[in-house]
Amino acid sequence: MAVREDDTARWRTARFWIGVVALLILAVFMYFFQPVEDYLVASIPKIHFFNIVFWCACAVAVIGYAVAHWQSFKQYIFSASGDIDTDALVFNALQIAILIAVVFCAGATLQALELLAADIMQTGPELEENFGSRILAIIVLIILAALFYLLHYAVRAVRAGWKPRRAPRRSGPGA
Repeated sequence: MAVREDDTARWRTARFWIGVVALLILAVFMYFFQPVEDYLVASIPKIHFFNIVFWCACAVAVIGYAVAHWQSFKQYIFSASGDIDTDALVFNALQIAILIAVVFCAGATLQALELLAADIMQTGPELEENFGSRILAIIVLIILAALFYLLHYAVRAVRAGWKPRRAPRRSGPGA
């Protein structure tokens, strides 16, 4: 009985998701295990668990950056038989860096929202003096994430070649 490609791909996908679930279980266990928190606080200065959302976003960004560059190099350098497409490699690296900036901005936005919500829950209905600066920081982070995302699409458009679109012709009695 021969193994088909789609069965192999399905098994790889299942193995990948089992690994992701195992890593999530390990991360949750380590988050609630007090000796791990004590070790991290003692080993890494200025790390606190109130900003864990941003630390997770940083870990995702760094791992994503490494994996994306490895796949890019594998595609454009290692598998290329003597003919390296440097333009595609540069555009791909630029797109990766811009998308990682979006991940950083999104993580910082989530962390700022979490800190604002915790602050509101602790102080009650009265607002503190730094409430406006926290709202402004959230708005600026959202704008930065949107700008980086638009920059990503601009880089994709330059890579594919910018083709201006014309308005479609009107058909009917007034045309």
